[in-house]
Amino acid sequence: MAPATFGPQGTVFSSTVLRIPVPGRTPPFTLAYVDVDGGPRILAHVDGPDEALAPGSRVALSGCNSHGDPVVRRCGP
Repeated sequence: MAPATFGPQGTVFSSTVLRIPVPGRTPPFTLAYVDVDGGPRILAHVDGPDEALAPGSRVALSGCNSHGDPVVRRCGP
């Protein structure tokens, strides 16, 4: 293994809003597959309104939630 640097921005590949109960999570919440610039595709929670993001939308990694899941936020308006 070797260290790698990528991100912190990326492009949404796909997203969805979960509106059903999931143990330990309060619905609704948004998940997105994000192609991180220069890196892997990740599954992340979306910070902000619970609405699906259009493929091609730009987002930025903003940390992790209380469960340790990666979180992204929308870039721009």
